[in-house]
Order: sequence, then structure tokens, then C-alpha cells
Amino acid sequence: MVDLPTLAENLELPEGYRTEIINGSIVVSPTPTTGHADIVTVLQEILIMAGLGDQGLRTYQVITVEIPETGDRYVPDLMVMPKAAVHGKSGGGSQWIQPAEDLELAVEVVSPSSSLHDWKTKVRGYAQAGVPLYLVIDARKDEIALFSNPHKGEYRDVARALRDESVKLPDPFDIEIKVKSLFS
Repeated sequence: MVDLPTLAENLELPEGYRTEIINGSIVVSPTPTTGHADIVTVLQEILIMAGLGDQGLRTYQVITVEIPETGDRYVPDLMVMPKAAVHGKSGGGSQWIQPAEDLELAVEVVSPSSSLHDWKTKVRGYAQAGVPLYLVIDARKDEIALFSNPHKGEYRDVARALRDESVKLPDPFDIEIKVKSLFS
């Protein structure tokens, strides 16, 4: 019998599609649109300008992360983790799967097909893995939400901001993310 990760890795997909394992099911979705990619790029530039490299952190896009408790595999739109978590690995294990617990920040930009997963399922998964910060960016609502302080598989705190507001990313970032800066 073939296990779920092996099946997901070996699916023949049409060009422009990718797989994730969410809630124990294989989810096939199209790759992001240019508008989606632009939001990710703007946020990435904000994070880089804030001096993440000085703290030993780096931004990464479209890398698969695994939630250890469930075996789910997500492909966040953007993530921040220590450079050492990537460069410190020497040949062992898969080079395209990263343990979610290595992340300092996971970011998902909501698309029509991912709304339920981004707002509900992945919140639980990232919290279970102990990811300190999870940022959801929803251009359809002109809203961002920062989930923080994971404890026993749930985030204790959520900070939401609409179009003319901002959310503060705490240490090690210590920066304000203005909603309108992501959508302009």
C-alpha cells in the first residue's frame, strides 16, 4: 500500500498545479496568480528591509513544510526561518521538505480555493507545530490577521487589521505591517 506522502509526491499534475496534504487529504491547487505573487513579494521586501539577515533569518518562498503530529504538508506562500535551519542540513533527509517547527513565521495569501484551509485548518497545523507567528493576508477582504503565542495546538492571540490599519510583528521582527502597503 502506498502512503499519502508518496502518492502526493508522485501524482502527475497539469502544468501550474501543486499538491499539499491538509487534514490527511491530498489537495491539488493552481500555482498563485501574479497579484498573489505581488503581495508575497511586497511583504518579502518589507521583511528584508527590516534587517532579518542581521538576525540570522531569511525569507523563503514555496518550500514544503511538514507538520510532525499529523504528517500534513503545507506549502506556505512565504516563510521566515533561520539560515542555519537550511544551510546546516548536510545531505540527510529530503531537501524539499522542511520541519514546520523550524519556522519563525508562516505566511499564506488567501485565494478563493484556499480560504477555508488558510483561515482554519492551517491555523491549527501551524499552532500544533509551534510556529510562533502565522500571518494570513486576505486581499478579498483587505484584511490581515496575525496569529501568535501557540499553546497546545492553538494560537492564544490574534491581531486583525483592515485597509487603513496595521499589525505589529513582535520580536525577532519588531516591525509594523500596514495593510494598504500590501495591496497597492
